[in-house]
Amino acid sequence: MTEPNRQSGENEERIIEIEIERLRPFKEPSFQIKDDKEMFLLQESIEKYGILNSLIVRPVLDGYYEIISGHRRKYAAEKLGYRKVPVIIRVLSEDDSILSMRYVWLLSEG
Repeated sequence: MTEPNRQSGENEERIIEIEIERLRPFKEPSFQIKDDKEMFLLQESIEKYGILNSLIVRPVLDGYYEIISGHRRKYAAEKLGYRKVPVIIRVLSEDDSILSMRYVWLLSEG
């Protein structure tokens, strides 16, 4: 099976670093971030290895991004003094961002 022809840059995803202050939480939070044992372990992991999985964000305002996946990683990084975090930027509609966020939340609960 061959891949369809793609124009250069079309739907291309890449990891970049973005300043934490340019990230906004998802407007419809399905969960709360807690300073519990799991958060402590996440902070330890980030401190030792860095952020291994990039946050997934979507552009919302000029220069700002809404977090689809990675609220806990962003929180932990912020507590550790990070100024930037690695992100993957995805252009998603309002509906697609809600579906993606709920899917990520279900996976984290399961």
